[in-house]
Amino acid sequence: MQDLQAWLPKIEASNADFRRGIGPFKIGLFRLVSYLVAGPRLALAALSGRLQPSRPAPFQWPWLPRWPGLAAKPVHLDRDHAWTERVRAAGHEILAEMDAVRAGFARARYDSDANPTEWNTYYFFLQGKPIAEHLAACPRTAALLDTLPHNGLHVCFSAIQPGGSLHPHTGPTNVSLTAHLGLRNCAGAKLFVGEKTVDYRDGEVLVFDDSFVHWVENSGTAVRYTLMITFWHPSLTGLERAFLSRALKVGAG
Repeated sequence: MQDLQAWLPKIEASNADFRRGIGPFKIGLFRLVSYLVAGPRLALAALSGRLQPSRPAPFQWPWLPRWPGLAAKPVHLDRDHAWTERVRAAGHEILAEMDAVRAGFARARYDSDANPTEWNTYYFFLQGKPIAEHLAACPRTAALLDTLPHNGLHVCFSAIQPGGSLHPHTGPTNVSLTAHLGLRNCAGAKLFVGEKTVDYRDGEVLVFDDSFVHWVENSGTAVRYTLMITFWHPSLTGLERAFLSRALKVGAG
């Protein structure tokens, strides 16, 4: 198991480097605008007594300033997102298409510090950009994705070798949640998110907030395969999603 405490300074330094690369003015502007754009939702939540606390949750360290007023939970219930049932029901078709394209898997191209050689992916969308060739190669999966509220940040098949793991890391923002559909050989694979640990299961969907420190370990004897889908936090309004689509250069969903 990964030594989380040893990784925390590295994660903090990596996030600080990211923010320096953007610059303090843009980071400050993003924080200011977040309260302006989220203002109507925050006002309604305050009036109804449902306003979320502004303090950060333990181990929630997104690269960007936290978007205000969003429930901060490391792990979410898949049944709270009705569309995950469609993903689950299509599991056999998705698995068949994944088997047909496995030769096209490549080392994950995002956040390279967290992506050892044990992790390989086949992207359909990456940072808002569709991978047309891959979508065409998996038409049933592509058709399903067209019906889902994904935001295009990350949508891919993911494979982790037996004995492999991802280093602890965080995602860029708390406005996006992540769903993993277990496709094959999930026994022995675990997802660690904040202070929570969840077992992968073939045919089941896990939903989590990747703005929390998280990582995956595969202690099984075979390659673990999943479909990963990022989607907007359900509390965001249409106005917020539209703004964030432009600011983050991803899909409106």
